[in-house]
Amino acid sequence: MGDENRMKIGRISQARILKGDFMEKEGETLIISDNNSFRLYSYKSEKELENLVIKHSKEIFGRDSIYIDSKKKLTSAKGISVIPDGLLLDFKRNKVYIMEVELSTHDIIHHISNQINRFKLAMNNNETHNHLAAEFYKKIMQQESKADLAKIQQIISSRFGIIILIDSISEKLGEVVNMLSQDGTEVIAVPFETFVDSRNNYIHKFTTFTKEALENESKKWTFKWTTIPIEKHLDKTDENMKDIFSMLSRQICSLPNVKEKSRKDWITYQTSPLKNFCTIKILPNRLEVHLKCDKSFIDKKGIAKNIERTPSWTFDKVFTVATRDDLEYAMNLIRQAYGCICKG
Repeated sequence: MGDENRMKIGRISQARILKGDFMEKEGETLIISDNNSFRLYSYKSEKELENLVIKHSKEIFGRDSIYIDSKKKLTSAKGISVIPDGLLLDFKRNKVYIMEVELSTHDIIHHISNQINRFKLAMNNNETHNHLAAEFYKKIMQQESKADLAKIQQIISSRFGIIILIDSISEKLGEVVNMLSQDGTEVIAVPFETFVDSRNNYIHKFTTFTKEALENESKKWTFKWTTIPIEKHLDKTDENMKDIFSMLSRQICSLPNVKEKSRKDWITYQTSPLKNFCTIKILPNRLEVHLKCDKSFIDKKGIAKNIERTPSWTFDKVFTVATRDDLEYAMNLIRQAYGCICKG
């Protein structure tokens, strides 16, 4: 990356970050110092960004951490494998983190979500814990005269999180991170940007890995659902279907603690943000009902079709309601979904 050492990382705090001024391209972000200007640099590859993470790991993650540039396979108990970009042991938090280094130009939904789900499976394997403990023990012994293997093993076996270090955080990534965090796993996105001047001097902008800094950063990109009045959905259909929806909606909302939330493209029913069990899409001549369920779900009439979960749509079954005669059986299926997701 050229003569990078001419500019220290701390220099960015002394610069002014401007958008819209002194620019050659419309909408370009510039960093302006007293006698120079820097433009956002586009990484040529993930490897280039990975090398920066290695070089500046202590500045990013803190002095109480050990970072390993790992390309070794982690495997679940059933043989599902994944190769992380890096591993971080944070003694301040007593937590191990699996690192995924990404470029925002890649397929956020399919690639990142697939990798993270594989990480979760691998971290449920005791053999993976032992493998990671040995890796960190070896790394610490290379840098210091002693290491506490028992403490390392205890940290790794009890708590883990996932870090996505990426050049730019989008609203889409925020949505994916929120969804992947719903099972309680800490999934954090850390932005790392590089700026370059005309003489190939570089400065880097990132959020240091502290609780307060990351909470402030997350406010900038955490996904928020777009909401619209239910009447907007009902405009798509006739009076008969409006009545059918109204009857079905009242019955669903009569279940304990259920709240109705109207989103941009559907209406969802939940007892909490992490316990949405039913979603209804209002179509011109029918209601399309999506449900979350488990193996205890029974559909005697066989009207509910299986659907495959995706990072952006985490439902298991779908069926339609077209007449009042469909309501009783529809509620039978919806109550089962409620029992699967919201009870206990």
